[in-house]
Amino acid sequence: MTLEHKRVLSDADFEPWFEKAQKLSQLFREIGMKYDVENTFAYPTIKPFKESKIGALGIPVEFGGPGGNILQISKVVSEMSRGDSAITLAYNMHFIMFGIAMANMSDEQNKYWGGRVCGGELIFGPFSEQRAGFSGLADTRAIPQPGGGWKLYGKKTWGTLSEAADIITSSATITDAEGNLPEAFEDRVSSEMMYIADWSVDEDGNGDGVRIEKSWNALGMHATGTHVIHFDGFFVPESGYICEARTGLFSSLEWASLMFASIYYGMSQRVLEESRAVLSKKTLGAVFGAVAASDVKVAGVGHIIDGVGDMACKVEQNRRILWQTCNDLIDGYEDEWPLELRVPYIGLAKTTVAANTTHMAQKAMSLVGGSAFRKGTIFERLYRDSCAAMYQPLNADQTYTYIGEYLLQPEELND
Repeated sequence: MTLEHKRVLSDADFEPWFEKAQKLSQLFREIGMKYDVENTFAYPTIKPFKESKIGALGIPVEFGGPGGNILQISKVVSEMSRGDSAITLAYNMHFIMFGIAMANMSDEQNKYWGGRVCGGELIFGPFSEQRAGFSGLADTRAIPQPGGGWKLYGKKTWGTLSEAADIITSSATITDAEGNLPEAFEDRVSSEMMYIADWSVDEDGNGDGVRIEKSWNALGMHATGTHVIHFDGFFVPESGYICEARTGLFSSLEWASLMFASIYYGMSQRVLEESRAVLSKKTLGAVFGAVAASDVKVAGVGHIIDGVGDMACKVEQNRRILWQTCNDLIDGYEDEWPLELRVPYIGLAKTTVAANTTHMAQKAMSLVGGSAFRKGTIFERLYRDSCAAMYQPLNADQTYTYIGEYLLQPEELND
């Protein structure tokens, strides 16, 4: 099935959900720097996030949820990201994966798993293969079992939220009984399944047929706790089969593109906020150089004024393109696009918002000055965290390739 993007939850009924996001945002802000330094998942956020039930915002009414639409979820993610983008990025995995899974599951599956999410449970989804990211066909093998279902063997990278999740949805390629992958490319594509299953690990990251390798050591986004997931006989029952992975993933990739865009929109708001707070008060005193004066307040310096104005414009651009893209889906405007361009056109929101935010983070470092380069400052951290955007789908290169290949097809040129 495919769930349409609709307006169901009224603005008034959405307000309490946004207030929950504001409270979580404040918590994230208070503890974010600590977990950035420690380079671990922000464990104290798990209980309040689950108790808020905010992860159920997008569950449709018919499956027991409030029926929040993609714009409302985007607003919630952006607000939390204003508090701390790395912590929010971890929980963003839940919003991405329940959106993709719900769009492809049967009604029976949606009622069961949606009910669990309404109870506060969280989903995570490690799809990336070491060799080719999320676009690589799964090397993880799903070996059929005599009594039904599959046992999984292999590993996935980028296992964000694995330490807090209760449910996993991911991809694996169904093999023959001996564990051999299909040889023909077409057979391999059709044998790659998206599945959903229970997820349970102990405090050391060990579970039944699965293990978390706590490997996260990256430039930024430290508090996400993104690790490698090893499968060694992890069981998925037949009822956990959702659909062919490639079809399901690309038919609902807006949940990844627009949720990632929401992270960076919230980050851009934080960059502007922190820059204003410093630059509106900073005084250089007497200087002689590019600027010469007996007492210089940087708020009166031309390039500082222009730089902050540029940032403010980019924040507003981010809001407009993100919210309008969400509204395009809700209003059905996507029907005006060629089917082949649906994924990259929706992805333009993510690539544009992310590029604006990365530009802002670098600009803030320059405007604030050398103190921003010191490790442990908010500007140094925002700069590092913004760099993650280039690796999340779709990135700019993928977007341009999808669009360019379509536009250069001879049959399209003849239209």
